[in-house]
Amino acid sequence: MKEHTESQNKSRGRRILGLIFSFFLGQGALQGINIVIGLFLIRALSVSDYAKYGLASGFQATTSVLMDLGCAGTIIPLVGRRSLDPAVVGRYVRGAKSLRDSAFWILCPLAAIVFLIMTHRQHWPWSVQAILLVSVLIALYSSGPLSYYSAPLFLHRQLHEYYFPQTISAAGRLVVYVVLAFLGGLNAWTAAGLSALNITANGHFLGKKSRQYLAWPENDDPFIRREIRHYMLPASPAIILGAFHGQVSLFLISIFGNTVSIAEVAALARLGLIFNLLMTFNIVLVEPFVARLPSNKLLITYFKLTALAIVGCVALVLLALVAPSAFLWLLGPRYSTLSGLIGWVVLTACINYIAGLIWIMNRSRKWVFWRGTIAEIALLLVVQIGFTVIFGVRDTRSAVMFNFASSFCYLASHSYVAIYGFLRAQRNKASDGPSTALV
Repeated sequence: MKEHTESQNKSRGRRILGLIFSFFLGQGALQGINIVIGLFLIRALSVSDYAKYGLASGFQATTSVLMDLGCAGTIIPLVGRRSLDPAVVGRYVRGAKSLRDSAFWILCPLAAIVFLIMTHRQHWPWSVQAILLVSVLIALYSSGPLSYYSAPLFLHRQLHEYYFPQTISAAGRLVVYVVLAFLGGLNAWTAAGLSALNITANGHFLGKKSRQYLAWPENDDPFIRREIRHYMLPASPAIILGAFHGQVSLFLISIFGNTVSIAEVAALARLGLIFNLLMTFNIVLVEPFVARLPSNKLLITYFKLTALAIVGCVALVLLALVAPSAFLWLLGPRYSTLSGLIGWVVLTACINYIAGLIWIMNRSRKWVFWRGTIAEIALLLVVQIGFTVIFGVRDTRSAVMFNFASSFCYLASHSYVAIYGFLRAQRNKASDGPSTALV
């Protein structure tokens, strides 16, 4: 019996190590290429073109979150242990798709109007504004399949099928960028257009890969749609505000600042790509792991993962303070005057990463509480409106400090939800009562 248990533990350990290796190999390759693409565009595009591309990318990222509102993120926790039933997976994927498509057609006209207003204030040519808008709308629609078709692959731990097609398409995109730069055809609208086509291709590839793990229902299931909406509802207001996280300063600069400041804020935001690998690690591996943990191991796991993240972040912040030139080298000579802001940018990214880790762990336990959403919204409104009124967001430095002040709101609200979740779980355990997450 003891030998059998040891054998099971070793086998489980090998599977975990295999998953971690597959993640870092796949995500490392994909993220590495995307980082190279981002840094190449910063160096290859003029300040004016990068301002246009950066604003389009930031607007697309924010609006995509607004249209999704966590639909795709509900698939894994709601399917839970039924992941081996293709019919169940198919119903939830179709439900998420239906809600996401509806949101796109409702919000698409509003998004187009807002984007044209923002770009018109910078007096950019109408032809450029129109092409950028088309690329944004294509990317918005295509980001839906990319998100909800990923869930079946994560449920079945098929990381190779998730990463391989995206890595190949990203490499192809980089090659085309280099060729265009060599031929003199790389500018804001060609960069944005290729990015949108890349997202479209990835959604198509993942859709084909995930079909073997789900049975596509003939019709939408109204019960599934209601269940998804019910799960999303408490988090929706915070998600709406979170959609602007990291982009509010860029949008404010586009209104009150100039083209150079837009480019600088967008370029500094690229340093946040350092954390994309670890944030994706949290979604792909940490969330399913924490979701399956028994209650008696949950608290120590929270502490261990959070402490590990803090140690890594402290080291990175110290590096940014001691050697900011290493980060400035990534951005290129056009942004060499930003050395005094590098430490603040990295510190902000670290705080956001730790807050994001806590949020992912909270979500994995279905700790999505109205009180947490209200606390997050209240903090953000007070801090962001107060900062804008008192200091204004008119240049690059004020935009960086605006993001720094906002980062504490996310950390405080997600930490509060974690504490409340543990206390609630203890009360439910003591009273042997049912535990519900949506309160």
